[in-house]
Amino acid sequence: MYSFFSKLKLIHRPYSNQTNEVLFPYELSEIQWGLIRYLSEIGPSTFTDVAAYWGVEKPSVTPIAQKLVEQEIIYISPGIDKRQKVMHLSPKGMEKYAQGREAMYLFQAQLLEGVSQEERKVAEEVLEKVSANLLRRG
Repeated sequence: MYSFFSKLKLIHRPYSNQTNEVLFPYELSEIQWGLIRYLSEIGPSTFTDVAAYWGVEKPSVTPIAQKLVEQEIIYISPGIDKRQKVMHLSPKGMEKYAQGREAMYLFQAQLLEGVSQEERKVAEEVLEKVSANLLRRG
């Protein structure tokens, strides 16, 4: 029998692959979508902010941002400290976010078919507790 964590691991790749399929018509990958969504929901942010949120090293964010700059989806401006760079969604990026958000909403609604609101809330609470425990461990 699969443990809780094995089941989490087993859904990651299929979810990621299907997310890429959903976002393909918008010329976005799952990771690009993650950055666009972050900037839309959180606002202009530094590479360091995004890396900390994702739990990755700052250089991991750079190629994703560069690709989105090339597509004119985001732009980068200097921060308060000139060494700091701040990412912003462009008007094209805001449009892509609106399109992607609708497609992702429909996709995720299909995945949650048959899952009650109560079950979803319990699952979210469990995942939040596991996440907090991971962060506490360092």
